[in-house]
Amino acid sequence: MDDRVRSRTPNDGGAVGGRLRDQPLLPLPSASSAGDPGSLSTAIQTTLPAPRNEGESPERRFVRAVLARYVWLPDTPTVSSRYDRRLAATLFVRGVELIVVEAALLLADARRALREPWLAPLPQVRSFAYFQPTIAEVLDNPRPPDLEYLTCLLRRLRPLAELKLARLRHGEQYGSEPACSADDPTRRRDRRRCPRRTR
Repeated sequence: MDDRVRSRTPNDGGAVGGRLRDQPLLPLPSASSAGDPGSLSTAIQTTLPAPRNEGESPERRFVRAVLARYVWLPDTPTVSSRYDRRLAATLFVRGVELIVVEAALLLADARRALREPWLAPLPQVRSFAYFQPTIAEVLDNPRPPDLEYLTCLLRRLRPLAELKLARLRHGEQYGSEPACSADDPTRRRDRRRCPRRTR
């Protein structure tokens, strides 16, 4: 082993010592290596996913694809709600194409994530309804979504989505305390640590 590499590894006793910059970098879980959301990290959804069973309707496949991208985004909850599923089903009934919703989700979240660094951070997205104006914006555009541009947005958002997944896996493994936010609509709020905001 190279002396430079050996000098940056923890000592034999298991304790981590020395300067922080000299400690080894451990790999983070990658969204691209996950089972289900892997394709979301590498490709734009242009067609409905394959049915999971013979009885799965195109509407359910559409809702599944839309909400998979929705919860994949960096600034969205980790799970979808019944209201989110209802809104996604409404888009299918209206005949909105999957690529249009895909473009709107990536565009709106990229506008949030890639803002100028000196601007104040935006509150986290709480519902799929947040993207309805952007979906209308894409629908009003006479030109179809540009796949190359969407791929560029996907690559810019991917590291942030991987960080979100890494934090989720860390919480599942080590039982971190829930944050004072609406990340999980099904999680009960701890009123002692997360009091409700007054309007």
